[in-house]
Amino acid sequence: MHNIALCYHQAAAPCSMQEGAQLLASAIKDDSRTDKPAQYNALLLSVSANDPAAMASKLSTINEYCPIAEFIACAQYGQSQSTLEQSQLAVYEGQSLEWQINALQNLQLLHKKQIADELATVDDSGKQLIATIDNALIKAAELKTARDQRLNQAQFTAKSSAVDVQLITAGTAKQLADSVASKGNDHSYWALCLFVGEQGELNQIKEVL
Repeated sequence: MHNIALCYHQAAAPCSMQEGAQLLASAIKDDSRTDKPAQYNALLLSVSANDPAAMASKLSTINEYCPIAEFIACAQYGQSQSTLEQSQLAVYEGQSLEWQINALQNLQLLHKKQIADELATVDDSGKQLIATIDNALIKAAELKTARDQRLNQAQFTAKSSAVDVQLITAGTAKQLADSVASKGNDHSYWALCLFVGEQGELNQIKEVL
């Protein structure tokens, strides 16, 4: 799985989300970039706001729930921008956009869900075994209580991350870039993160967001 991201504070000059989407699209189409993907089905995560404080607030949930490095940096910048004079902020001169290679397990949220699913499977298997051991009902009940307490601590429940999530089906970099370029609005504070990979991987991310 690959991902590429761009946030408002990384642009060489202030621009709208629509213009940011076009910058991201240009990076997707650039064949000279290293580690570019071989397929282009994607999941686009996007957030935008009218002011930096609102931007930081919108990102707070996903940054706690499913941390993404670019979103964390964007929220920190937005929070600083909302409380400090512009002259006190570091000035970004633009940053190179590059693809990154990620394993699906690197997303903490999916890792937690996988652990919860595995524990649930163990729970189901344990119930079947306990049902066949008539001479150990009392001991099994004690073990089941202790086990349920552990399982309750590992239960996973998806919640809203307050981020727009959209699956994009594309066969080429150009098709994906054209789709991304059409996204956005006129908000000046925004963040875009694109995951590219197998459809099954993308569905897993969409399911928990």
